[in-house]
Amino acid sequence: MVIHFKSARTFFLEPGVPYGWGKFIWSSDIPPSKTFVLCKVFHRRLPIDQHIQNKGLHFCSMCTLCEKHEEFINHLFFECPNALYIWSWVRRIFPTSHFSNKEDLLSFIKSDGSPLVKLIKLVVITFFIWMLWRMTNYARFQDKIEVSRAISVIKDLTCLVGKSYKA
Repeated sequence: MVIHFKSARTFFLEPGVPYGWGKFIWSSDIPPSKTFVLCKVFHRRLPIDQHIQNKGLHFCSMCTLCEKHEEFINHLFFECPNALYIWSWVRRIFPTSHFSNKEDLLSFIKSDGSPLVKLIKLVVITFFIWMLWRMTNYARFQDKIEVSRAISVIKDLTCLVGKSYKA
């Protein structure tokens, strides 16, 4: 019996992790520290309450941003009022439907557009995910970051990437 790399890779892939996103999200135009957080989201490796509880450590879970719901991946990035506020800003730039999961993000980024438009979509989504994760950590360990400040940081970082883009 011969085992091919593709069949072995498929066997070890986590269920639900979109296939083929790895090469797509890593860009020389985006700082690796920001893309690394997006990568951890797709691999379900962020140390959020849901993942820690799945490892066997049970405790009372609460979203550190809204302090109303349990902290799980979909709530943190797609349902939390803070995330929804930032998503509404993203929808004003790129009129699109509501995102409800990681697959929606990938299809949005890969959807029609010039290479520059796709890069800007990737940049905005990457910085959005990174900023929400940063807001969560700041709320847990330091002090809360205002959502308007978060949007300002995303805008500033996006502008920096746009200035370094080479067609």
